[in-house]
Formats: sequence, C-alpha cells, structure tokens
Amino acid sequence: MSDESLITSSVRSLSRAISALTRGENEQQHFELAAQRIQHALLDIAIPSVPGFDMGMCAEPARLVGGDYIDLYKSPKGALVFGLGDASGKSLAAALNSLMLRYLIRGLVRALDADDLASVVTHANVVLYEDMADDDFITFLLGAVDCETGQLRVVNAGHEPPLVLTSDAAEAITLDCHDIVLGIAGKTHYQEEEYLLQPGDTAVFYTDGLTEATDTHGEMYTIAGLKKELVRSRHLGAQDLASAMFEAVKTYTVAPLRDDSTIFVLRRTIGTGP
Repeated sequence: MSDESLITSSVRSLSRAISALTRGENEQQHFELAAQRIQHALLDIAIPSVPGFDMGMCAEPARLVGGDYIDLYKSPKGALVFGLGDASGKSLAAALNSLMLRYLIRGLVRALDADDLASVVTHANVVLYEDMADDDFITFLLGAVDCETGQLRVVNAGHEPPLVLTSDAAEAITLDCHDIVLGIAGKTHYQEEEYLLQPGDTAVFYTDGLTEATDTHGEMYTIAGLKKELVRSRHLGAQDLASAMFEAVKTYTVAPLRDDSTIFVLRRTIGTGP
C-alpha cells in the first residue's frame, strides 16, 4: 500500500471514529464502536516485508481503548520508519492524543522525510504543546533504519530506552540518549542517537506497561527483566521473540496487565532477507 493510501485510510478511520462519537442515539454502542476503531488505528499495523530484516510486534490495551500506539512504514526515500507513543492518562482521552500524534508524525515525515528525525519530533512537540491540555503529555520514540546499511537512528522523547543485543553479546545494552516528553515544553529541540545494526543484531522497542508491570508483591518487572528475557529467547524469530517477551511479563504479573503494553522487535538478518 502506498503512503498516500495509508494516510487516506488513517484519515477515514479517524473520521468514522469521530462520527460514531458524535451520534446522539444509542451512545454506549457508538462509544464502543468508536473506541474499537481508534484502537485498531493505534495498534493494528501491517509489518512490511523488508529484505535483510525480520520484525515482530505485540500490543495489548489494558482497557477497551488505551494510550499506546505503534506505527511502521517506509518513508518516501525508502527508510523503514517506526514510532511508539504512550499518552498520559487512560482510556479515550489518551487514545485521541496518541491518534493525533500518529497522524501528525506521518504528515511531518512525508513533508520532511526521515533524513532529520529530530526536526520531525521538534515540530510535532510544538503542535502538541499548543493543542493538548496543560496536564497531558506523551512519551514518544521515533526511529528510522537505512535498509541498505543497517544504520539505526532514534529520537527519544522521554520514552523507555531501546535495547540492543548484538549477535555475539552475552548481555543487551540500552540506547540511553533521551530528551523531555512531548507536550510540556514548546521550545525543546530534540536530538538523534545512532547505532549501526550488524547482521544478527536485534533491537527492541517497548512501552513502560511491560517494564512497570508488577508481581503479587508489587515488585516491577523492570528493564533488567526485559533484557534477561531478550537474551534467553534470542534464538527465536522476531515475531516469536516479541511474543515470548510479552508472555514473560504476563507470567511474572500473574494478573492481567494494568497498563497498555507494546513491544516491537527489529532484527537485521544475515542474508538478503529474513
């Protein structure tokens, strides 16, 4: 599907959701329908086939609709672009803020391309600062990968740090460069962090619903727990690895997850395709 078709489809989904919300009759039914459509737009994505890369993702809202979102697509110049967001608050209000950010980022990437991710996030932050409520904010991570070289670039706006496990390492590392969350300081200028993914290297991106999940004693799973599971399940393909890491958190908590949770696994493969 082309970028134009994806944007058109997204706008139509948003239009249908808003239309459902504004109908006066049978309000509960229309609310649930709108929530389902918004949730679909935020978390149900198609993973493109990209030679040289294997990808997988899992996402689950804690309620009917939540504030997490994930997006994944090719930029006009061919880079693989992905975004993960986590809006403050719960339910529909958080979901609408995430939906606004999703479409805003897509438009900015189309206008500015993915050559300067820092400018894309800086511009998005200005819009959100002017448009969102005073106590709202969004943690956000925008990344792009050169599909030929494996060069990974990331802008982190107060989001969880990406994990990288190289093919021969015993432990995963974190990419720790980050700036302030979106929507609370309009004059923030964001910066990129770069990492060259070699064949066999795996990068993992996620929201804090996983790392802050708690067991029956109130102890959090933490980034350390996620790293351990990444190493333990490294032999799996990207989709199975994403599922294994997600399920490990669920097993740890015993009870259903209390916060929206999303994980995206990106592996540069050894051949010309996954």
